[in-house]
Amino acid sequence: MGKFPHEYVGVALVASGAALIILAAIVAYVSFYNYQLPWSQHQPSSIETTIASLVTILVEITARLGFLGIMVWAGGILLKYGIQSLAPKSAPR
Repeated sequence: MGKFPHEYVGVALVASGAALIILAAIVAYVSFYNYQLPWSQHQPSSIETTIASLVTILVEITARLGFLGIMVWAGGILLKYGIQSLAPKSAPR
């Protein structure tokens, strides 16, 4: 009964921030170990097709890394403010 509502919010922020970071790590792990090179299924016939295929692959990988980066960034912000709200407040002078 001694907890104030802002402490509950702090716990919720810390939990959701940690969950986002853990989820990003799991997604990265699963993506890393399940990734197959697309050109191993078929052989492109010309250099233009090969370059177009590689650009598509690089754009996809960049989008995935950006998404994971945003997840970790948001989780870090939630953790920061959750820990700040749980920190003891000093008495005003």
